[in-house]
Amino acid sequence: MIQINDNDSPITAAQKIIHGTKSETWTPARRLGHVLATGEAPKENQYEADMFSVDEIREIADYLQTYWKYHAEEEA
Repeated sequence: MIQINDNDSPITAAQKIIHGTKSETWTPARRLGHVLATGEAPKENQYEADMFSVDEIREIADYLQTYWKYHAEEEA
């Protein structure tokens, strides 16, 4: 989970989105892929994964850019 606090700067909020992780449960397919790739069975039932893919971060960036484009005039 990502938590953006009231006193977080815009850069801090962006860093939280970019570097955020989430806990996921191993599916049988992912467990097998991990074993085949590393030769070791996972030690726990959960693992950390990126909260957002690069494509999802691009989608967030596009949304923010669009929001800014249509609301920048209100700030002026």
